[in-house]
Amino acid sequence: MRARFWLRVGTGVAAGVAVGVAVIVLTPAAYRSSTSVLVESVGTEVNMGTEAELVRSTGTATDAAARLTGDPAHPQALGRLVSVRPVPGTSVMVLTYEAPTAQTARDGATAYAEAYLAGRRETAKTAINDQIDAAQRQLDDVRTQLGQVEALLAATPTNSPEAGSLWATQASLTTQSVSLAAQLTALQATTVDPGRVVAQANLPSAPVRPNRPLWLGIAAAAGAGGGGVLHLSRTRWSRRVRDAADLRRHQITVLADLEPAALVTPGGHQDPNGRAFNRLRNEVVAALAPEDHTLLVTGAAPGTASTLVAANLAAALARADNDVALVGASVPDLDSTEQAVTLAGIFDLADIPGLTDVLAGRTTLARTVQRAPRSPRLKVITPGGTASAAGLLQSEGARSVLRLLATRTRYVIVDAPSTSAGADAQSLASVADVAVLVVEAEHAQHAQVADAATQLSRVGTRLLGAVLVPARVPTSPYGSMSTSERVVRAIPATAPGHDTPGWIGDRTGPLDGPTSKLEILNRPTRARVPLDDPVPDDPVEEPAPPTAGTASP
Repeated sequence: MRARFWLRVGTGVAAGVAVGVAVIVLTPAAYRSSTSVLVESVGTEVNMGTEAELVRSTGTATDAAARLTGDPAHPQALGRLVSVRPVPGTSVMVLTYEAPTAQTARDGATAYAEAYLAGRRETAKTAINDQIDAAQRQLDDVRTQLGQVEALLAATPTNSPEAGSLWATQASLTTQSVSLAAQLTALQATTVDPGRVVAQANLPSAPVRPNRPLWLGIAAAAGAGGGGVLHLSRTRWSRRVRDAADLRRHQITVLADLEPAALVTPGGHQDPNGRAFNRLRNEVVAALAPEDHTLLVTGAAPGTASTLVAANLAAALARADNDVALVGASVPDLDSTEQAVTLAGIFDLADIPGLTDVLAGRTTLARTVQRAPRSPRLKVITPGGTASAAGLLQSEGARSVLRLLATRTRYVIVDAPSTSAGADAQSLASVADVAVLVVEAEHAQHAQVADAATQLSRVGTRLLGAVLVPARVPTSPYGSMSTSERVVRAIPATAPGHDTPGWIGDRTGPLDGPTSKLEILNRPTRARVPLDDPVPDDPVEEPAPPTAGTASP
C-alpha cells in the first residue's frame, strides 16, 4: 500500500512539474530594473510623498515612453512602472520598472528617472521665471514712481514745506529699487538642481516572472497533493476494494495477498507459485479446529478467482499428505463471451458427470470422483452439466453430499459461487465448518465484502479470513478457445467396472443412486472411511425419496 501511495504521489509530482514547465514556457517573461534618484530642494522643502506622486503622474509616464521609444509624437508604453519607494530618512527614491526584456527594463527605469528629473527641472525653472517676472515688474513700478518724485523735487523750492516729504518718499523708493534689483539679480543667477541619479539602472540577469524555482515548487507541491487525494479517492473513498488495508477496515483477516503469478495451474513444492499457496495452506490449517473438515471457498464478487484459489489450496493440502476432496459447486457461465476457468480445465479432467449431475439424479457420486493427475491424494468433483444447476446447490441433497465427503476424507474444499451471485454460497456454507473469502482487487466492492461476511455469519460459518487476488486473473487454460467452443469431455460410461485410469471406485455402493437417497447420510458416522475404499451396503431403512433438487426449508 505504501508503494502504491508513493507511486501515486510521485506520479502527481511529475505531472505537476510538467504542468509547471508548460506554464513557465507559455507565460511571457518579465524583467525588473531599479534606479535610485536623489531629490534636491529647488527653493522649497522637499516632500517625498509629493515627489513620488509626481513620478507616477501622466506627464512623467508620457515623457518616459517618448524617451524610451524615441517617438515623442506617438509614445507607446513598452513596460510599466512597478513601484516608487522613498527610502526612509533620506531624499532618495527607488524607481522600479518592469518590461518583457532585460534591456527594455533597464532603459525604462532610466527613462523614468530622466523624465522625472527633467519635469522637476522645468517646473523649478518655470517657478523661478515667474518670480523674476514679478520682481522685474515691481522694480519697474518702483523706478517709475521714483522718477516722478525726482521731477517733483526739481520743481519744488528747497525751503518749501513739501520738499521734506518728497525727499523722504525719494529715499524710500530708492531703497525699494535697490532691494528689488538685488532680488532680481539673485533670481536670474539661480541655478536649478532638481536632483540626480545616484544609482544607475541595473541590467537584470533573470526574469522575476515566471519565478521558475517558486513556480516549479508550487507545481510539485500541488501535484503531490493531487496524488495524495487520488490515493485517498482510490482507497478510503473508493467503492471498490483496492488492497489488503481495505479488507482490514471490515475486520477481516487477510490470509494471503497473492501476486498475479500465483494464480496459475497448481504447481509442486519447488514451484514459486506452489510455495505461495503452501504458506496459505499453513495459515488455513493453523486456524482450523481438529473437528473442522469442510472448507468453503467463495468470492465476494462473480469471477474465476475463487476457483483458482480453491484449486491451488486443495493441491497444497494434498501435497502435505492429506486426503483432499475438491468439490466444484461454481458452475461456469457458458453464455458468457469471456473465457471460463474450470476445475476440469485446471486439472485436465473430464467435465461431466459432476456434482450437478449427481444432484439431478443422473448419476451416482462415486462415478463423478476423479483423481487429479500428479496429485494422487487429491480427488476432484467437477461442477458437471449446467442445464439443471438452478436451485440444486440449495437442496438438502447438496448438503448431504458435503456431509458424506467430510466423513470419508480429511479435507473437503468446496469451490462455491460468489455470495453476490445468489443464495447458493450461503446454503452450502451452512454445512461447511469454515469459509475463506476470495476478493479480487479492483473488482469486488466494499458492499459485497460486507454482505459476504454477513451471509456467512448468519448461517454460523466461521470466516477464517480473506485471500486478496490481483485484478484480471489469468484466462482459461484452454488458450484462445472460448468455453462455448470447447468439446465437453465425459467419463466413458461403458468402461467396465469404472476402472478408467484416474477414476475412483470400481464397485457399486449405496452412493450409486439418485440424489434423493443421499438424505439418509445426514446422521453422523462412527468412523472415517477413505474415499477410495468400497462402500458397504448400509442396512438403514431409507425414507421416501423427495423430488430431486427440492430446496431445504
